[in-house]
Amino acid sequence: MKFVLYNHVGSANHGCEALVRTIAGLTGYDNTKLLSDAPAEEKKYGIDKLIEVCPAITKDKKSPIEFLKAYYELKVKKNYFYMDILPYMQALKNINKDDVLVSIGGDIFCYENYPKYILIHQTALKYVNKSILLGCSIEPESLKDEKLVSDLKSFDMITAREHITYNALKSKGLKNVEYCPDSAFRLKCCATNLPKEFKEGKTIGLNLSELVLNKSEDPELLMENFEILIENIISKSDYNIAMVPHVVWKNNDDRVPLKRLYDKYKDTNRVCMIEDQNAEQLKWIISKCAAFIGARTHATIAAYSTGVPTLVLGYSIKSVGIARDLFGSEENYVLSYKNIKKETDLLNHYLWILEHADTIKETLVEKTKEYCAILDKMEEKLKEFK
Repeated sequence: MKFVLYNHVGSANHGCEALVRTIAGLTGYDNTKLLSDAPAEEKKYGIDKLIEVCPAITKDKKSPIEFLKAYYELKVKKNYFYMDILPYMQALKNINKDDVLVSIGGDIFCYENYPKYILIHQTALKYVNKSILLGCSIEPESLKDEKLVSDLKSFDMITAREHITYNALKSKGLKNVEYCPDSAFRLKCCATNLPKEFKEGKTIGLNLSELVLNKSEDPELLMENFEILIENIISKSDYNIAMVPHVVWKNNDDRVPLKRLYDKYKDTNRVCMIEDQNAEQLKWIISKCAAFIGARTHATIAAYSTGVPTLVLGYSIKSVGIARDLFGSEENYVLSYKNIKKETDLLNHYLWILEHADTIKETLVEKTKEYCAILDKMEEKLKEFK
């Protein structure tokens, strides 16, 4: 029996990479293999040296029956999800019956294409006896979809990484769910080189995503908020600034907005651009920051779990739920891009984080210790999973 990790799109999203590394640590490296949509990314960031990696998508000739069914769904019912899962079919068929399928895409049910993942799971259940969904976040509103609820009930175990999701799932009658923090709180740090402009303990880390910009009602106002923040840091403090990309996919690359900011202020010699590297190295860099502002969930978890006072530029239930569990409230700790109405909103929230930095650090250290203890227990439970 092996744990087969799936719903992994690739480690150029270093949050996804962090989940692979830490979930494989929970299930046992020698007892785990990964189905990846992007095996080349696993090789680039060293995942293939950690666990067995197999392609989730193949170009094998499709079954005529499966293709005709998918074509019918597309043309007659306007349902394209059956076509979407055809490339995954061969990998699913190759799973051994006694393997345990582990979905590690924690927020896959937060997006509009979640029916694709219901189909993948239900198809996989034809070939495997047991399945687990680890570290999920799900909008309570989404649970009005009975097809989603039915699929969730068919998992042998679900862990919710924050209590908003946990309570919502329990309220729908799910008996297979328990609370367990995001496994990335256990991600190791790996030392790496720092740019000369990066001063340990005197640098503010910034992470911004194209995803947030594209979803923002006013992307230029959001960028203006960052510019005003940077100008305030440079003119009124002795902190430097590090641009920290955490996702580097084509058409979804944090380096695009961050490079725009870097280019505008690079002549001050107070800003630096962090090069792409693996999740453990990025976490080490983030751990050396005095404070962190991030749009990517796992960039902020890297900061949280190393005691770095953090402001989350949140855009979904996962950001709110994680912050609420840590601090008792998301207020002041999460700033939704939808709530940015003035050019100084980001600056004001940053200044609040700095003012309360000592208390925040204490809370984060205490909570991370608590979370790691829960994750240690989950490791024992998973390794006994039959």
